[in-house]
Amino acid sequence: MRALLRVVSWVAGLCLLGVLLFFALQQYNFVEPARELLLDAAGVSPSSRVDPCLQNDSAGDIVASIDYTDAHALNILFDQVDIWHVEAEQQTAVALVSPAQQQWLTQEGFPFSQNTELTDALPDPCTFQVQADSRSIPGYACYRTVEATHADMATLAEQYPDLTQLNDIGNSWYKIRSFGLAGSDIQALVLTNNQTTDFEKGELVVIGAQHPRELATTEIATLFAEMLLSQYGADPDLTWLLDYNRIHIIPLANPDGRTWVEKGRLWRKNTNSTNGCDFPKHGVDLNRNGSFLWNHCNGCSSGDVCSNFYRGGEPASEPETQAIEAYLRDVFADQRGEGYNDPAPEDTNGVFISLHSYGRLLFYPWEHSATPAPNRDELRRLGRKLGYFPDYKVCNPELCMYRFDGSTTDFAYGTLGVAAFTYELGTAFFQTCPYFESYIADQILDSLVYAAKTARRPYQLPAGPDVTAASVDPPRLLPGKEVTLKATADDTRSAGTGSDTEPAQPISAARFSIGMPSWLATTFQTLQPLDGEYDSTVESLTASFDTTGWQPGAYTIFLEAQDADGNWGPPTAVSIEVVALPTERTPKQYFQYLPRVWR
Repeated sequence: MRALLRVVSWVAGLCLLGVLLFFALQQYNFVEPARELLLDAAGVSPSSRVDPCLQNDSAGDIVASIDYTDAHALNILFDQVDIWHVEAEQQTAVALVSPAQQQWLTQEGFPFSQNTELTDALPDPCTFQVQADSRSIPGYACYRTVEATHADMATLAEQYPDLTQLNDIGNSWYKIRSFGLAGSDIQALVLTNNQTTDFEKGELVVIGAQHPRELATTEIATLFAEMLLSQYGADPDLTWLLDYNRIHIIPLANPDGRTWVEKGRLWRKNTNSTNGCDFPKHGVDLNRNGSFLWNHCNGCSSGDVCSNFYRGGEPASEPETQAIEAYLRDVFADQRGEGYNDPAPEDTNGVFISLHSYGRLLFYPWEHSATPAPNRDELRRLGRKLGYFPDYKVCNPELCMYRFDGSTTDFAYGTLGVAAFTYELGTAFFQTCPYFESYIADQILDSLVYAAKTARRPYQLPAGPDVTAASVDPPRLLPGKEVTLKATADDTRSAGTGSDTEPAQPISAARFSIGMPSWLATTFQTLQPLDGEYDSTVESLTASFDTTGWQPGAYTIFLEAQDADGNWGPPTAVSIEVVALPTERTPKQYFQYLPRVWR
């Protein structure tokens, strides 16, 4: 007992000494210097705490279009310059090159020319002095900072406690290395109606900013969450997505790297400064660091620690990669066999989307090879449906840009069997706000809504027609009144042209269920073609039903269509409100109560 008291007194004394030391350091402005010493001792690169304007080593850099002859030449370029985009058919690579690299290109016989527009748009670190209270990236008001994104996710969790859960799924490299003195958490915001739990829900995971310089990705992910939550209960076609799905939003998969972007750096990797490469080339490419087929193919990633495509020293070596992969394993069941050619079953549940930029492209697995994935046809079909909204080219990466291994999309499909895709948004890393707002935001949000609609059965539902332009008349009524439904069944909505698109089938049937979607409903009613016959790939539909005996309340109506091959597509929802008959009112009051359409 006496020994225990001595231990307790020693601990109390140390705590008191620590408190006194803290206040002393604070009094004499020594807290920040002490923090800097601790960070240096932990091996966190001091470059992360230095004015970026003083480290502006990009003078003379240009964005160049470089011609190459074959895959071997392209692989050489990947190890030597910062390639931004590849036009595979033209055998041209767009890359950021320094004066020394321009000299190397000339010596090695790579023809190149300066892209003046992209060069003039290069960010200048001296103009990116983010203020402490700033919510947006300087010069790009439509993109939130890391701090603002985290704050807004926390606000959503507070505002919608019945629809959200904010999870800390891991720590960034800086945070681990510095014992919490620097760096960030990696957060996932889960959206679902927490009251609906007695049935299988579809699972959709969306991640952004694996490559932090790709500005649009974080903002799209955050806007998706805000749209779904703000419209819940107002838009029936968005409301049911949270009633019958779990949607996981990870807007900052690489928050440390994003903080460098906020200082005007075209930062691609994480911030691991212990790999033997000096600033500003240290770090690991998180989308080459995945554990599935890491370092699998020649030229798909780099072993050069200073390359922007450096894969890391071993599979999933980085804490950010470990956090994302562990989270995906927790969300998705393992639905694919161990063999490389084992397909996932037709009734697989789950969609994974990794947001990147740029190129106006949408990739489906495999990303490391042009060899067809076991579920290639189903993956391509859903990809083409997703690509319809932004009008993106949907392809295997090797066939339209370049192949790469260790990607998170290949991990999600290859390890777990879920339908997985990579979006390449827009036309630039630092995409201008007018372009983002006009040509990315709404179109990609519509695409993500479709992903949520099909998440429960991504290998089946995209085979069927879509239901669009659904409406109900009247939307608010007394019991016993008749309701009219109108909609369009469309089997043609697919990205691509000519032979590079999904074949359209004639519509063969349409139905609706009230109160729950078809996989839970027990009764259905039919919709009829407006022209009297199902004989086209696009059909106008109508139906009516009586509400006699209905109790007051809101009712969701789920509409679906079937093609000639027997495939039912994803549902679209509308809603009606049945109101109670007013009592103890004068005739005039009763007349005023009725909707205008009945007067």
